[in-house]
Amino acid sequence: MRAERDADAKSMMPRPDLASFPLDDGLVVFSETSQSLIGLNKTAAFILSGLQDGMAPPELPAALVAQGYAPAGEAETWVKTTLAALSNQGLLMDGNSPAPHPATLAPVYDRAEQDRATMPPLAPFEAKAEGHYRLLGTHARIRYAHRAQKRMVDTVIGHLAADDAPSPTLVIDIAMETLPTGHLGSSIYRNGTPERRATQLSALAPLVKAVLWAEAVNAFDFILDIHAGVVGEGGRCVLLPAAAGSGKSSLTAALAHDGLGYYSDEVALVERSSFRVSPVPLAVCVKSTGWNVMTRYFPELPTLPIHRRNDGKRVRYVPPRAVEKEPALVSHIFFPLYSKDEPTQLTPVPRSDALARLMDQCLALRMRLDRDNVQKLVAWIAAIDCYALTFSSLDEAVALVRNTAFGK
Repeated sequence: MRAERDADAKSMMPRPDLASFPLDDGLVVFSETSQSLIGLNKTAAFILSGLQDGMAPPELPAALVAQGYAPAGEAETWVKTTLAALSNQGLLMDGNSPAPHPATLAPVYDRAEQDRATMPPLAPFEAKAEGHYRLLGTHARIRYAHRAQKRMVDTVIGHLAADDAPSPTLVIDIAMETLPTGHLGSSIYRNGTPERRATQLSALAPLVKAVLWAEAVNAFDFILDIHAGVVGEGGRCVLLPAAAGSGKSSLTAALAHDGLGYYSDEVALVERSSFRVSPVPLAVCVKSTGWNVMTRYFPELPTLPIHRRNDGKRVRYVPPRAVEKEPALVSHIFFPLYSKDEPTQLTPVPRSDALARLMDQCLALRMRLDRDNVQKLVAWIAAIDCYALTFSSLDEAVALVRNTAFGK
């Protein structure tokens, strides 16, 4: 029986590779093995710290009561619930392992292997049109076999055109063929290598944008690539990290329409050393489900070409207007969620939780995380005010973000 009790006690011990970083009244817990970051509130942080200090699980309820973290009648239940949650997160020695972060050391954007496998090698062709474009530090030369290809592509990336054309760091060749369907097919080659294939003209521009975007981001020196809208002014910016369908793009567009400078509606690139966020001024992508709402902010939207993305969605792209030119420091993070039946309101988010939520929207890590750079991440977010923003009214949401982050 004693051996069983010892085994049970050992299984409740924290994993030895965990590193804990205090943040406000919570903890950020990091597993270098799995490259995962987990935020703990003050009660869970106290329990984990107690276990790390050698406290046995039966001692924890009394300690919670003594510290004022739980009433006497509920402390034992709180401990059991927290231990179960820590186990589920893979933080204890009970056999569960922390789930690896999906963005761990990604090549930033995967390329379509099926397209590449079925495309022929690049054959010489006479370019009917050519364009030069710049995104971040990447300068692309795109050669088009048909002028109609350039017309469609320029509705998506034409605002990135570079008049002064240095030696390109990326060459995209777009060959063409007439398919049995009667559509103009396009084959996209990146530096001579097969990349993507569009079976109709309306599908071409989103694929070209993706190739340029991937090349530019992969060549950039960042620590985090976060799926977020970004707007700002005066050298400061706010992040709007959220999954698809949250209203992120609509809110970003509404804030830009209200006068804030535009950085991106898709990506926040946090620079490795300075933790500033650089502009990635891709066109605002508006899905067909949002055309009616977004026409208020972009009156030209109904006249823009319709594109078909690789996921089958019909979209229009709106070139940004007031694009910021320089990187900015993050002052606030708002986690937006559109809910038509909920009041529009801000709720403060503990920074330990905010960092974990931010990592949920991280598309890629440029480097392997270790204790040193996680400590820098914790220090970075410790200076940022973080909120959950639930909204049913874009106007009210804009006012809340404006007043909270910029005082107007």
